[in-house]
Order: sequence, then structure tokens, then C-alpha cells
Amino acid sequence: MSKHTLFAYIEGADLEEIEEELEAKLVDFVKKRAWKLHIPWVVNQRGSTEGLRDGDLPTWDLGLNLILPDTGREPEGWFSDVEQIAQFAGGLHSYFGRVFIIGLADAKTGITEDLFDVDSDAPDLVLLRQVIGVDPPKIA
Repeated sequence: MSKHTLFAYIEGADLEEIEEELEAKLVDFVKKRAWKLHIPWVVNQRGSTEGLRDGDLPTWDLGLNLILPDTGREPEGWFSDVEQIAQFAGGLHSYFGRVFIIGLADAKTGITEDLFDVDSDAPDLVLLRQVIGVDPPKIA
């Protein structure tokens, strides 16, 4: 079992107006790509309203999850899946005008960490590699 899952979720809890369209775009993206690792899956789940004050919105995870290979067992070219997701999130940012958060979830502890904001149509893939802890690509 992999130790980490990458997530790429739209930021915010006020997603009612874009939920259906965004989810359809995510499903279409997953279906139309060739994936080197596992096939990502669409996540659309709202947090509990228990304990919220009037007017507060529950958390809302809406985006993609991708199981990552364990360190030292990465197949050649595996990071291209992560780059595809980041670039797609950049396009969604432009379309919806919303930020996407890329982060990691630890399967053992359940702890998640936000690592990277996709706040432009062209995310910085070099920086993404650095924050995820991937060596830069080898130059021949």
C-alpha cells in the first residue's frame, strides 16, 4: 500500500454554483488521459455541519486524488501524472477564477499537508517538483 496520496482540490466551501460543471470537467479529464501510475479519482465530499456557527459553511473537498509511488519505487516518468494534474488545475483556475490546492495525505496517519497553490493558468512545475521533494529532471 502506498504511503501518500496527492490531492488537488479547489479552494473554498461555497461551491454550489460550480459543483456540477467542475465535477464533470474532472471526470472528463481523468477519462481522457493516459496515466503512468494509478488512475486518479474524483473526490466530492462535504464536511460535517456539526459545531458550525450560523452562516459558516462546512469544508468541501472537490477535486482529484492520485496514489503516489513509495519513495525509491517511482517508475520512470511518474511525475508527469502530477504535472498533468497541476496543468489541468491551472486551466480550471482560469476558467472558474478559483485557486486549487495541491498537497499530500499520509495514508498511515491521515495527516494532510497543503503544499502548493495553483493560482495561475501556468503553475510553476519546477517549484511543484521541489515542494513535493522530487529531484529535478536529468538534463542529457
